[in-house]
Amino acid sequence: MPVHSKISFDYLTHLKDAGEMGYLIYSTNWSNSSLGSTETWPQNLLTALDIILNSKFPMFLWWGPELIQFYNDAYKPTLEKLNKHPEALGTRAQDCWLEIWPAIKTRIGMMMAGDTMLWHEDQLIQKQTNGHPENSHWVFNCSQLYNIEGKVGGLLVTFYESNSQIKSEHQLYDTLRQLSEREARFRSLLADAPVAIAVFRGRDLIIETANEKMLEVWGKHATIIGKPLKLAIPELEAQGFLQIMDEVYMNGTPYYGNEMKVFLKHNNKTEEVYSNYVYQPLKDTNGKTVRIMLVANLITEQVKARLRAEKSEKRFRALINALPQMAMTNTIKGKMTYFNNRWYDYTGLNPTETYGSKWLKVIHPDDVHETLRKYNLIRSGHEGGEFENRYRNTEGIYRWHLNRMQPILEDGMVGLWIVTATDIQELKQLQQQKEDFVSIAGHELKTPITSLSAFMQLISRLHEQPQTESLPILIEKASRSLDKITILVDDLLNASKLNQGELYIKKTWFTISKLIGDCCNHLKIEGTYSIKTTGDLDLKVYADADRIDQVIINFVNNARNYAPESKEIIVDIQKIKKRAKVSVIDKGPGIPKDQIPHLFNRYYRGDKSRSHYSGLGLGLYISAEIIKRHDGEIGAESELGIGSVFWFTLPIK
Repeated sequence: MPVHSKISFDYLTHLKDAGEMGYLIYSTNWSNSSLGSTETWPQNLLTALDIILNSKFPMFLWWGPELIQFYNDAYKPTLEKLNKHPEALGTRAQDCWLEIWPAIKTRIGMMMAGDTMLWHEDQLIQKQTNGHPENSHWVFNCSQLYNIEGKVGGLLVTFYESNSQIKSEHQLYDTLRQLSEREARFRSLLADAPVAIAVFRGRDLIIETANEKMLEVWGKHATIIGKPLKLAIPELEAQGFLQIMDEVYMNGTPYYGNEMKVFLKHNNKTEEVYSNYVYQPLKDTNGKTVRIMLVANLITEQVKARLRAEKSEKRFRALINALPQMAMTNTIKGKMTYFNNRWYDYTGLNPTETYGSKWLKVIHPDDVHETLRKYNLIRSGHEGGEFENRYRNTEGIYRWHLNRMQPILEDGMVGLWIVTATDIQELKQLQQQKEDFVSIAGHELKTPITSLSAFMQLISRLHEQPQTESLPILIEKASRSLDKITILVDDLLNASKLNQGELYIKKTWFTISKLIGDCCNHLKIEGTYSIKTTGDLDLKVYADADRIDQVIINFVNNARNYAPESKEIIVDIQKIKKRAKVSVIDKGPGIPKDQIPHLFNRYYRGDKSRSHYSGLGLGLYISAEIIKRHDGEIGAESELGIGSVFWFTLPIK
């Protein structure tokens, strides 16, 4: 727009006194608008503003190619009721009147191009009264304003409310039209609604209307419209829905149902349907309920999917809880989500004490770092893995566990991890015992074998001198080394037979005292120790003599090895009710009480400092197994400084 020189009469100063809108136009900064600074405004624009601002009729002006809007005080209340004042001042017409612009855009464009002015009498226009829209009839005139180039520079609009007699006719027609439009909109809404809708009339619940969605839910045709609900869909009555609707009708209070289950007959087949719905009472002008509207959102598939998931989850948790091991699940991000009952029973923790990372507090402090390292390493991949650590039980004892992690795949991706923790404390101890046993066996076998080899070398050198005094001594020592090797090998073989279930028992009748005399000859030959048999020397038992011989020899050798200062070993035989009890008694240093419960365990060896001989820790274990297979009992008693008693019993048949 061209720049015009400022005339001597200051129009803007003059216009600021033309009411509230004049002052608002004067005080507004127009520099950033398409009109530019007020100093550049053309005279015909200023003249037009002078006319409308001083008019008592509602008037407004659209100026320039963008139709920048001005209006006077008489028109301000209309814009206030439309919540458009004061933002309407200086805005583009199309931005201010978005709701009607598509209807008037073409006509306005024609007038800006020079077409004739626009005149309407009894024009129907909606206005706001107390915040509510109201139709009224107006006399409307729109004329062009030209700029100095002779082109249309803007549009001047004048209008006032008409009092013509046709106003009431228009209002009646408009009322009827609106009612018709509302009815049409309601039916269109009903038909196109994504939810099921139906309306019931009166307390008899006559089906007045129902959209296709509702008919589909019911499994019925439109022929049921006009019938009472209890006749159209009789299966609803037994399920309590008609009673609920009657209460809504009588009380006038809406009823909301969430994930409600209803059984409906579709083609003579009963189907389970779930929905969220509302029974909404519709009232007349007196507040009396005359209809009920049902709006239902069908969610059958969603609910059934959730129920299947819950059932699957329930089965999964039941399976996890059935495991004898501790088990837990965690997400791909490492968050623990579930612990089975075995976990809580073992650790003594409750869910609150386990939440988050609190479960780590039951892991041995020395194992936490390595546990997390291996746990995160396995979780970063797509395959399972395992690691060991120690968990604290309710008694405060840490026990070794083997943790196995397995991924649960969902659509080929890891969706969940399952961790099981199996108690391997006994296995760990057995593994350690085996390692110790290998070391012990190697040492125990090496010593007599080395001695036997040395004695045999010396005997070989002296074979040409059979009368030498050293030869019998060397032979005796070599024989002792060979006996030790034989005992060790026998222990190993017997232990192996026990493990394989091949240690057979062959019973015969024999006298216990005679067996004792025969099996202890090796001590008599040595001459260092004496065996004294006491008690019932004629008592006979029905047992495997060879196996009982092993037990007695083991007890006697044990007394000799661990009580070397006790030169007399007593073997006592007693008949107690229907059992024979054999006790081997020594006068040695005794055994500490804390060791007695472990004496018959596999690989257990007593205090080596008390003896020059240790063995493999299998003798007493094998003896205990032999006595058990005879349905007998075995045990030991001891008092430090006084001596020990090893005993066993056999049933007398």
